[in-house]
Amino acid sequence: MSKQDEINEQLEEQIEIIEQEEVQEITPNATIEKLKNWYKHQNKALVLGIGALFILVLVWFAFKYFYQTPREKRAEIAIYKTQALFDVDSFGLVLKTAPKLAKDYSGTKSGNIAAYMAGSSYLYKGDFKNAIKYLSDVSFDDRIMKAQAIGLLGDAYVENNEIDKGLSQYLKAAKSAETEYAIQWYKKAAIIYQNKKEWKEALDIYRTLKNEYFDAEKIQDIDKYISRAEQEAGE
Repeated sequence: MSKQDEINEQLEEQIEIIEQEEVQEITPNATIEKLKNWYKHQNKALVLGIGALFILVLVWFAFKYFYQTPREKRAEIAIYKTQALFDVDSFGLVLKTAPKLAKDYSGTKSGNIAAYMAGSSYLYKGDFKNAIKYLSDVSFDDRIMKAQAIGLLGDAYVENNEIDKGLSQYLKAAKSAETEYAIQWYKKAAIIYQNKKEWKEALDIYRTLKNEYFDAEKIQDIDKYISRAEQEAGE
């Protein structure tokens, strides 16, 4: 056998060895091992994710039951006297405590009530800027109270000569109420439209009142408002 034949034979043997190794790399056992490694990696990520979620639940639980709930109870007790004064329209006395209570118990239901009492009292006392400040932070779940707070904020804006903002709040209050309680806010919005000589918009409101609250005692004279608005609007 010549030298060249020996070299060729050795090359063929090396090629066979390499091909066998490549085949072994893609055998089922090798694939399974790769899948195991991948799964182990994914499982660790899953465990970490569950652990993080568990910690978040614990933090929420601790915040709610060891901080927020006791704080809510303290706030209820703290505003009791101020609320009693507010109920009998003692706005001057209310303002001695309500603003501080609103600040100290911000984020609680009672703190929200304190802010409402402060804003309402400032409005009735003629301090419209402070009324806007406190009423802007108020948010109730109850539909009637929600509309009331929004509408009073509208009053504060109007009194502070921010007419367009007041109008926006009146319309928002009316839509939030969704009961006969909405009538007063619609009427205030219509008056602003009239003062702005925007009679078409005022007419739309009067027609809405007649169509949606036709049985309400507060709009028994609505036809005369509709008639005037139609005349001014050229209809």
